[in-house]
Amino acid sequence: MATWSNAQSIAYKIIDILADNRVMPSEWKYQIPLFIVQQPKQLVWNAKNLADGIDHNMELYGVDMPDDKVAFDPYSNDYLLD
Repeated sequence: MATWSNAQSIAYKIIDILADNRVMPSEWKYQIPLFIVQQPKQLVWNAKNLADGIDHNMELYGVDMPDDKVAFDPYSNDYLLD
C-alpha cells in the first residue's frame, strides 16, 4: 500500500547527499550506481525512476551539462570544485 510522502523533503535529503563535494564525479556515475543495482529490486527501480526523472526534467527545462563536467572514466580522480 502506497502512502503519501513529502517529495520536497525527500528531494532536499538527496540534494544534501549530491552536494557533497568529497565524492568524485566518476563515483557518482560508476561506483555508486554499481552498489545501488546490487540492492533489492524495488530500490533499483526507484533509483532508475529518479535517474530518468532527472534526465526528463533537465531536457524539459533546458538544463545543459557542459562536456567537461561529464564523468567519462570510472577511474578518474577529478573532483568538481565549482
